[in-house]
Amino acid sequence: MKKRRNGVHVHHHTLKTIRAVVVGKDGVGKSALTVRFLTKRFIGEYDRTLEATYRHHLLVDGQFVPLDIMDTAGKNSTEKMQLCMSFAELFFVVFSTTDRTSFEEASLLARYIIQGKPLGPTGPTIMIVGTKADLEFAREVEEQEGRLLAEELSCGFYQVSNAEGYLETQELLFDSVKRCLDKGKSSALTRVREGIVETAKSFRKRSLGHEVAKSQREGLQGTRLRSFSDVDPIHEASKVKSSSQEDLSQDGENHRNSVVSTASF
Repeated sequence: MKKRRNGVHVHHHTLKTIRAVVVGKDGVGKSALTVRFLTKRFIGEYDRTLEATYRHHLLVDGQFVPLDIMDTAGKNSTEKMQLCMSFAELFFVVFSTTDRTSFEEASLLARYIIQGKPLGPTGPTIMIVGTKADLEFAREVEEQEGRLLAEELSCGFYQVSNAEGYLETQELLFDSVKRCLDKGKSSALTRVREGIVETAKSFRKRSLGHEVAKSQREGLQGTRLRSFSDVDPIHEASKVKSSSQEDLSQDGENHRNSVVSTASF
């Protein structure tokens, strides 16, 4: 359905809800990034024990996309990561460019997610995000290191500044959601292709079975036709008998000639 509003067509068709989660070591700016996703504001201080899930809507290619995004806090335990993996299909794995240990933990988290939910047409979308890019004087992780990690794990990569970069964080969000939607379309197409292939295989199998059955029927009919076209055994026996009599007569004649010849000497 479309509704005209101020001369602009707005599509009210809603795509499926995308569920996202922001994970990483405490202090890397997960909550600041989440708020930047949702608003234009930047807030520097958060309760590090507070976890929350927000509902947001994006307009992607003229369609509304509901986004549920979970901001996590505290230690990244196995139980916590299992909960995140059961909840989300889009993962923002965050580290601070000013904290190398957070980069190492981000690497472990991304690998853990991939191990539990292998990448592929139906797998998760993972974005590795380096924050605090504006704090060059305190940098411990170079941008190239983050890119190499993302390339190794087949993930997306962004380096942003939550404090200064509203537009770049919005670009990160939209790019991530579009990747997730495209992956869903790809998996749907894959299922369609698989269905077509299976249908074709089934059709070929039925056709082959039909051809085999047809050949067998024709073989049986050919056998019957050949038996009906064989020479009548009675007639054949008569021919054999007649031929044998002729041979015997000829042998007798030869014998008599032989006797006559012998007698003449």
